[in-house]
Amino acid sequence: MNSVEPWSSLDNRAGLLIDTNLLVLFVVGTVNPDRISNFKRTSRYTHSDFDLLCRVIGYFTPLYTLPHVMAEVSNLTDMTGPERLMARLVLKAALETLQEPAVPSILACQNGYYQRLGLVDAAIAAASQEQRCAVLTDDLDLYVALAQQGTAVFNFAHLQAANWGL
Repeated sequence: MNSVEPWSSLDNRAGLLIDTNLLVLFVVGTVNPDRISNFKRTSRYTHSDFDLLCRVIGYFTPLYTLPHVMAEVSNLTDMTGPERLMARLVLKAALETLQEPAVPSILACQNGYYQRLGLVDAAIAAASQEQRCAVLTDDLDLYVALAQQGTAVFNFAHLQAANWGL
């Protein structure tokens, strides 16, 4: 990666909230890095992307999630056989380390982004403001909305490009 990390000027003690698709990548990559490229939900990512995600995750403390996000992650990591059990164990271990602020659905629905972005993204916007934490996403619409509201937000595609020196 470039000598200056894209997030290096940010106070990493403010924490990081990670969006759904990237947590799915984390779970699948932790279970079996060789499955990243052929698992339906992570096929657009590479092993290098998983490594990059792990480096970013390792930079921030605390890490945040939301019940809305974790419900999606649980549903989207629908692996089969022994990998399913491993995915559930990885998810459980992650939940033991992640902070999970409460954002009731009714509160998320009252967020200005609800109608345009949906429940989960509105909850992410509300939680990031409440916790004053950064957000990592690969969702362009969410990225733009959070940047406009002044949230420290990272688009994973930008980090991928920086990782390649572009």
